[in-house]
Amino acid sequence: MIISSGINNDVNPLEQAVGYKRLGCGLFVPGEVADEHRRLDPYMAGRYAAVLKKEGKAPATVQKYMHDIRSFVHYLGDRALSISVIREWLEVQKRSRHVNTVNNAISALNGFFRWLNRTDCRCAFFRTQKPQYRDDSRDLSRNDFDRLTDAADSRMRAVLLTLKGTGIRVSELKFFTVEAVMNGMVTVDNKGKVRTVFIDPATKTVILNYCEGHGIRKGIIFRNGMGLALSRTFIWRSLKALARRAGVELSKVFPHNLRHLFAVERYSVDHDIEALRLDLGHTLISTTQRYLMETVTAHFEKVMKAAAAG
Repeated sequence: MIISSGINNDVNPLEQAVGYKRLGCGLFVPGEVADEHRRLDPYMAGRYAAVLKKEGKAPATVQKYMHDIRSFVHYLGDRALSISVIREWLEVQKRSRHVNTVNNAISALNGFFRWLNRTDCRCAFFRTQKPQYRDDSRDLSRNDFDRLTDAADSRMRAVLLTLKGTGIRVSELKFFTVEAVMNGMVTVDNKGKVRTVFIDPATKTVILNYCEGHGIRKGIIFRNGMGLALSRTFIWRSLKALARRAGVELSKVFPHNLRHLFAVERYSVDHDIEALRLDLGHTLISTTQRYLMETVTAHFEKVMKAAAAG
Protein backbone atom coordinates (compact mmCIF):
# COMPACT_ATOMS: atom_id res chain seq x y z
CA MET A 1 0.00 0.00 0.00
CA ILE A 2 1.29 3.46 -0.93
CA ILE A 3 0.63 6.25 1.54
CA SER A 4 0.75 9.96 0.66
CA SER A 5 2.86 12.32 2.73
CA GLY A 6 0.01 14.85 2.72
CA ILE A 7 -0.07 18.48 1.64
CA ASN A 8 0.98 20.21 4.86
CA ASN A 9 4.53 20.89 5.98
CA ASP A 10 4.32 18.87 9.18
CA VAL A 11 6.65 15.93 9.59
CA ASN A 12 4.89 12.84 8.39
CA PRO A 13 4.81 10.15 11.07
CA LEU A 14 5.84 7.61 8.45
CA GLU A 15 9.24 9.30 8.29
CA GLN A 16 9.84 7.78 11.70
CA ALA A 17 8.29 4.43 10.78
CA VAL A 18 10.67 1.53 10.49
CA GLY A 19 10.80 0.01 7.01
CA TYR A 20 9.32 2.98 5.10
CA LYS A 21 11.17 5.17 2.61
CA ARG A 22 10.34 8.36 0.71
CA LEU A 23 10.24 8.28 -3.10
CA GLY A 24 11.41 11.22 -5.17
CA CYS A 25 7.80 12.29 -5.70
CA GLY A 26 7.30 12.64 -1.94
CA LEU A 27 5.33 9.48 -1.31
CA PHE A 28 6.20 7.11 1.54
CA VAL A 29 6.18 3.42 0.72
CA PRO A 30 7.46 0.20 2.28
CA GLY A 31 11.21 -0.15 1.84
CA GLU A 32 11.01 -3.06 -0.60
CA VAL A 33 8.67 -1.06 -2.83
CA ALA A 34 10.98 1.96 -2.73
CA ASP A 35 13.93 -0.19 -3.78
CA GLU A 36 12.03 -1.39 -6.83
CA HIS A 37 11.64 2.24 -7.97
CA ARG A 38 15.18 3.44 -7.38
CA ARG A 39 17.19 4.38 -10.42
CA LEU A 40 20.93 3.88 -10.68
CA ASP A 41 22.99 7.01 -11.15
CA PRO A 42 25.51 6.17 -13.94
CA TYR A 43 28.12 8.33 -12.20
CA MET A 44 28.14 5.89 -9.28
CA ALA A 45 30.18 3.46 -11.41
CA GLY A 46 32.98 6.01 -11.69
CA ARG A 47 32.90 6.64 -7.96
CA TYR A 48 33.10 2.91 -7.30
CA ALA A 49 36.17 2.62 -9.52
CA ALA A 50 37.88 5.19 -7.31
CA VAL A 51 36.92 3.14 -4.23
CA LEU A 52 38.46 -0.02 -5.72
CA LYS A 53 41.70 1.85 -6.45
CA LYS A 54 41.77 3.24 -2.92
CA GLU A 55 41.34 -0.29 -1.57
CA GLY A 56 44.53 -1.26 -3.38
CA LYS A 57 43.03 -3.35 -6.17
CA ALA A 58 45.42 -3.91 -9.07
CA PRO A 59 44.74 -1.67 -12.11
CA ALA A 60 44.00 -4.73 -14.26
CA THR A 61 41.49 -5.97 -11.67
CA VAL A 62 39.76 -2.59 -11.51
CA GLN A 63 39.60 -2.49 -15.30
CA LYS A 64 38.06 -5.97 -15.45
CA TYR A 65 35.47 -5.20 -12.74
CA MET A 66 34.49 -1.88 -14.29
CA HIS A 67 34.09 -3.40 -17.75
CA ASP A 68 31.28 -5.63 -16.44
CA ILE A 69 29.76 -2.96 -14.21
CA ARG A 70 29.62 -0.36 -16.99
CA SER A 71 28.24 -2.95 -19.39
CA PHE A 72 25.39 -3.60 -16.96
CA VAL A 73 24.78 0.11 -16.29
CA HIS A 74 24.51 0.69 -20.05
CA TYR A 75 22.06 -2.20 -20.36
CA LEU A 76 20.00 -0.91 -17.44
CA GLY A 77 19.58 2.53 -18.97
CA ASP A 78 16.93 4.60 -17.19
CA ARG A 79 15.07 1.59 -15.81
CA ALA A 80 14.79 0.98 -12.10
CA LEU A 81 17.51 -1.15 -10.58
CA SER A 82 16.00 -4.48 -9.60
CA ILE A 83 17.01 -8.11 -9.29
CA SER A 84 14.81 -9.02 -12.26
CA VAL A 85 16.72 -6.72 -14.63
CA ILE A 86 20.04 -8.01 -13.32
CA ARG A 87 19.02 -11.60 -13.96
CA GLU A 88 17.85 -10.59 -17.42
CA TRP A 89 21.29 -9.10 -18.18
CA LEU A 90 23.07 -12.20 -16.85
CA GLU A 91 21.03 -14.45 -19.13
CA VAL A 92 22.10 -12.29 -22.08
CA GLN A 93 25.72 -12.69 -20.99
CA LYS A 94 25.41 -16.47 -20.77
CA ARG A 95 24.56 -16.67 -24.46
CA SER A 96 27.96 -15.36 -25.54
CA ARG A 97 30.31 -15.90 -22.59
CA HIS A 98 31.59 -18.89 -20.63
CA VAL A 99 29.68 -19.46 -17.41
CA ASN A 100 32.86 -18.93 -15.33
CA THR A 101 33.33 -15.54 -16.99
CA VAL A 102 29.71 -14.65 -16.18
CA ASN A 103 30.32 -15.68 -12.56
CA ASN A 104 33.25 -13.25 -12.50
CA ALA A 105 30.84 -10.55 -13.68
CA ILE A 106 28.43 -11.48 -10.87
CA SER A 107 31.26 -11.10 -8.36
CA ALA A 108 32.03 -7.61 -9.71
CA LEU A 109 28.36 -6.57 -9.61
CA ASN A 110 27.78 -7.97 -6.12
CA GLY A 111 30.64 -5.88 -4.78
CA PHE A 112 29.19 -2.82 -6.50
CA PHE A 113 25.71 -3.42 -5.09
CA ARG A 114 27.10 -4.03 -1.61
CA TRP A 115 28.84 -0.65 -1.81
CA LEU A 116 25.54 0.92 -2.93
CA ASN A 117 23.84 -0.70 0.07
CA ARG A 118 21.61 -2.59 -2.36
CA THR A 119 22.10 -6.06 -0.98
CA ASP A 120 18.66 -6.89 -2.37
CA CYS A 121 20.26 -6.87 -5.82
CA ARG A 122 23.04 -9.34 -5.12
CA CYS A 123 22.87 -12.52 -7.20
CA ALA A 124 23.90 -16.10 -6.56
CA PHE A 125 26.56 -17.58 -8.80
CA PHE A 126 25.68 -20.03 -11.53
CA ARG A 127 26.53 -23.55 -10.49
CA THR A 128 29.18 -25.26 -12.59
CA GLN A 129 30.64 -28.73 -12.57
CA LYS A 130 34.35 -28.86 -11.87
CA PRO A 131 36.06 -29.88 -15.13
CA GLN A 132 37.88 -33.22 -15.08
CA TYR A 133 40.26 -32.31 -17.89
CA ARG A 134 41.74 -29.11 -19.19
CA ASP A 135 40.86 -27.91 -22.67
CA ASP A 136 44.20 -27.58 -24.42
CA SER A 137 42.91 -26.32 -27.77
CA ARG A 138 44.31 -22.86 -27.01
CA ASP A 139 47.57 -23.96 -25.40
CA LEU A 140 50.75 -22.33 -26.65
CA SER A 141 53.28 -25.00 -27.60
CA ARG A 142 57.04 -24.64 -27.39
CA ASN A 143 57.12 -24.64 -31.19
CA ASP A 144 54.62 -21.76 -31.25
CA PHE A 145 56.76 -19.87 -28.75
CA ASP A 146 59.91 -20.35 -30.83
CA ARG A 147 58.12 -19.02 -33.92
CA LEU A 148 57.05 -15.95 -31.98
CA THR A 149 60.55 -15.18 -30.72
CA ASP A 150 62.00 -15.67 -34.21
CA ALA A 151 59.55 -13.10 -35.63
CA ALA A 152 59.85 -10.59 -32.76
CA ASP A 153 61.89 -7.40 -32.61
CA SER A 154 64.47 -7.08 -29.83
CA ARG A 155 62.10 -5.57 -27.28
CA MET A 156 59.25 -8.04 -27.77
CA ARG A 157 61.71 -10.92 -27.87
CA ALA A 158 63.05 -9.85 -24.48
CA VAL A 159 59.49 -9.46 -23.15
CA LEU A 160 58.52 -12.94 -24.39
CA LEU A 161 61.58 -14.60 -22.88
CA THR A 162 61.11 -12.76 -19.58
CA LEU A 163 57.45 -13.74 -19.23
CA LYS A 164 58.09 -17.35 -20.20
CA GLY A 165 61.32 -17.59 -18.21
CA THR A 166 59.92 -16.31 -14.92
CA GLY A 167 56.18 -17.07 -15.02
CA ILE A 168 55.25 -13.56 -13.90
CA ARG A 169 51.94 -11.89 -14.69
CA VAL A 170 52.20 -9.26 -17.41
CA SER A 171 51.27 -6.58 -14.85
CA GLU A 172 54.41 -7.52 -12.88
CA LEU A 173 56.80 -6.68 -15.71
CA LYS A 174 57.04 -3.11 -14.39
CA PHE A 175 59.00 -4.36 -11.35
CA PHE A 176 61.89 -5.53 -13.52
CA THR A 177 64.60 -2.92 -13.15
CA VAL A 178 68.22 -3.05 -14.24
CA GLU A 179 69.34 -3.08 -10.62
CA ALA A 180 67.05 -5.97 -9.65
CA VAL A 181 67.90 -8.10 -12.67
CA MET A 182 71.63 -7.63 -12.09
CA ASN A 183 71.03 -8.93 -8.58
CA GLY A 184 69.17 -11.94 -10.00
CA MET A 185 66.05 -11.31 -7.89
CA VAL A 186 63.03 -9.07 -8.46
CA THR A 187 60.66 -8.04 -5.66
CA VAL A 188 57.09 -8.07 -6.94
CA ASP A 189 54.24 -6.34 -5.09
CA ASN A 190 50.96 -7.43 -6.62
CA LYS A 191 47.43 -8.28 -5.41
CA GLY A 192 48.38 -7.33 -1.88
CA LYS A 193 51.21 -9.88 -1.78
CA VAL A 194 54.96 -9.37 -1.97
CA ARG A 195 57.16 -12.13 -3.34
CA THR A 196 60.63 -12.60 -4.76
CA VAL A 197 61.00 -13.70 -8.37
CA PHE A 198 64.28 -15.46 -9.10
CA ILE A 199 65.82 -15.06 -12.55
CA ASP A 200 67.69 -17.99 -14.08
CA PRO A 201 71.06 -17.25 -15.75
CA ALA A 202 69.78 -17.66 -19.33
CA THR A 203 66.88 -15.24 -18.82
CA LYS A 204 69.14 -12.81 -16.97
CA THR A 205 71.57 -12.79 -19.89
CA VAL A 206 68.78 -12.10 -22.39
CA ILE A 207 67.45 -9.17 -20.35
CA LEU A 208 70.85 -7.59 -19.69
CA ASN A 209 71.85 -7.96 -23.35
CA TYR A 210 68.66 -6.14 -24.28
CA CYS A 211 69.50 -3.37 -21.78
CA GLU A 212 73.02 -3.01 -23.16
CA GLY A 213 71.80 -2.90 -26.75
CA HIS A 214 69.30 -0.15 -25.97
CA GLY A 215 71.39 1.91 -23.56
CA ILE A 216 69.21 1.14 -20.54
CA ARG A 217 71.46 1.50 -17.51
CA LYS A 218 69.02 1.95 -14.63
CA GLY A 219 65.35 1.89 -13.68
CA ILE A 220 62.47 0.15 -15.42
CA ILE A 221 63.65 -2.01 -18.29
CA PHE A 222 60.55 -2.49 -20.43
CA ARG A 223 59.35 1.07 -21.01
CA ASN A 224 57.97 3.33 -23.70
CA GLY A 225 59.47 6.48 -25.20
CA MET A 226 58.40 8.54 -22.19
CA GLY A 227 60.15 6.24 -19.77
CA LEU A 228 56.94 4.71 -18.42
CA ALA A 229 56.42 0.98 -18.01
CA LEU A 230 54.82 -0.71 -21.00
CA SER A 231 51.10 -1.03 -20.39
CA ARG A 232 49.20 -4.30 -20.34
CA THR A 233 47.18 -3.14 -23.35
CA PHE A 234 50.30 -2.30 -25.36
CA ILE A 235 51.85 -5.71 -24.69
CA TRP A 236 48.58 -7.49 -25.50
CA ARG A 237 48.25 -5.72 -28.84
CA SER A 238 51.93 -6.24 -29.64
CA LEU A 239 51.58 -9.98 -29.03
CA LYS A 240 48.58 -10.20 -31.36
CA ALA A 241 50.47 -8.34 -34.09
CA LEU A 242 53.45 -10.64 -33.54
CA ALA A 243 51.21 -13.71 -33.81
CA ARG A 244 50.04 -12.56 -37.24
CA ARG A 245 53.63 -12.14 -38.43
CA ALA A 246 54.69 -15.49 -37.01
CA GLY A 247 51.66 -17.38 -38.34
CA VAL A 248 50.56 -18.54 -34.89
CA GLU A 249 46.85 -18.77 -34.07
CA LEU A 250 45.75 -15.51 -32.45
CA SER A 251 43.63 -17.37 -29.89
CA LYS A 252 46.80 -18.94 -28.46
CA VAL A 253 48.80 -15.75 -28.07
CA PHE A 254 48.10 -13.76 -24.91
CA PRO A 255 50.25 -13.02 -21.83
CA HIS A 256 48.71 -15.59 -19.48
CA ASN A 257 49.55 -18.42 -21.89
CA LEU A 258 53.24 -17.62 -21.43
CA ARG A 259 52.73 -17.98 -17.67
CA HIS A 260 51.05 -21.33 -18.28
CA LEU A 261 53.90 -22.50 -20.52
CA PHE A 262 56.36 -21.59 -17.75
CA ALA A 263 54.33 -23.59 -15.21
CA VAL A 264 54.20 -26.74 -17.36
CA GLU A 265 57.91 -26.65 -18.17
CA ARG A 266 58.91 -25.76 -14.59
CA TYR A 267 56.86 -28.62 -13.13
CA SER A 268 58.26 -31.13 -15.62
CA VAL A 269 61.76 -30.60 -14.18
CA ASP A 270 61.19 -31.82 -10.61
CA HIS A 271 57.40 -32.24 -10.14
CA ASP A 272 57.59 -29.97 -7.08
CA ILE A 273 54.16 -28.32 -6.99
CA GLU A 274 54.89 -26.37 -3.80
CA ALA A 275 57.93 -24.73 -5.41
CA LEU A 276 55.81 -23.93 -8.45
CA ARG A 277 53.12 -22.39 -6.24
CA LEU A 278 55.71 -20.06 -4.75
CA ASP A 279 57.11 -19.19 -8.18
CA LEU A 280 53.65 -18.29 -9.50
CA GLY A 281 52.65 -16.38 -6.37
CA HIS A 282 49.53 -18.42 -5.66
CA THR A 283 48.02 -18.46 -2.18
CA LEU A 284 46.30 -21.81 -2.64
CA ILE A 285 47.90 -24.90 -4.11
CA SER A 286 44.54 -25.74 -5.72
CA THR A 287 45.05 -22.72 -7.98
CA THR A 288 48.42 -24.09 -9.08
CA GLN A 289 46.91 -27.52 -9.70
CA ARG A 290 44.61 -26.05 -12.36
CA TYR A 291 47.69 -25.30 -14.47
CA LEU A 292 48.68 -28.96 -14.32
CA MET A 293 45.38 -30.72 -14.99
CA GLU A 294 45.52 -33.51 -17.54
CA THR A 295 44.50 -32.21 -20.95
CA VAL A 296 41.64 -33.50 -23.08
CA THR A 297 44.14 -34.50 -25.77
CA ALA A 298 46.39 -36.42 -23.39
CA HIS A 299 43.47 -38.31 -21.86
CA PHE A 300 42.03 -39.14 -25.28
CA GLU A 301 45.40 -40.58 -26.31
CA LYS A 302 45.37 -42.77 -23.19
CA VAL A 303 41.88 -44.01 -24.03
CA MET A 304 42.89 -44.85 -27.60
CA LYS A 305 46.06 -46.60 -26.43
CA ALA A 306 44.11 -48.69 -23.93
CA ALA A 307 41.54 -49.58 -26.59
CA ALA A 308 44.28 -50.67 -29.02
CA ALA A 309 45.95 -52.80 -26.34
CA GLY A 310 42.68 -54.52 -25.51
